[in-house]
Amino acid sequence: MRRLIAGVLMGTAVAAAAPASAQGPHRGPAAAPAGGDKRSSDQLRKEVLERMRALRAWRIVEELKLDETASARLFPILAKYDEQELALAAERRDIAQELRGLLASPRPDDAKLTAAIERMLANRVKRHALKDERIKELRKVLTPVQQAKLVLLLPRLEREFAQFIREVAGQRDDGQ
Repeated sequence: MRRLIAGVLMGTAVAAAAPASAQGPHRGPAAAPAGGDKRSSDQLRKEVLERMRALRAWRIVEELKLDETASARLFPILAKYDEQELALAAERRDIAQELRGLLASPRPDDAKLTAAIERMLANRVKRHALKDERIKELRKVLTPVQQAKLVLLLPRLEREFAQFIREVAGQRDDGQ
């Protein structure tokens, strides 16, 4: 499964088709862009995000056995919530960066740290509310069996994608 995810996310079938021995234990050869890749970090991030969405869509259609009509109603809802989640993720990154900066100071400002922590906690509340809202809206277009499958599938997909991203980031940090 990891090779399939790597292949789809990095835009190549090589990772899915190559023998496991050629790919190492956790990631395929396509996990990092070639050294001559001239795309910016933002371009790569957008491309990977689109590929993740495509893989998620494929997995949802397969596991929920969706027809075209149900898919046409489901995916605009997911896209709407994806955009809101991306905005919350950007806010979380900014707050985390601020916290790191404050902590790097020889004498961290307690009031500023407290305010940043409060913003991080508010972000968490918004994120959980957003997930609940998304599920409520998705339930309107799915059968109870599909709803149950989706409730179990979405967190699994999120964990798989997060793990893959951590691995790729670790690979890049290691200079590979």
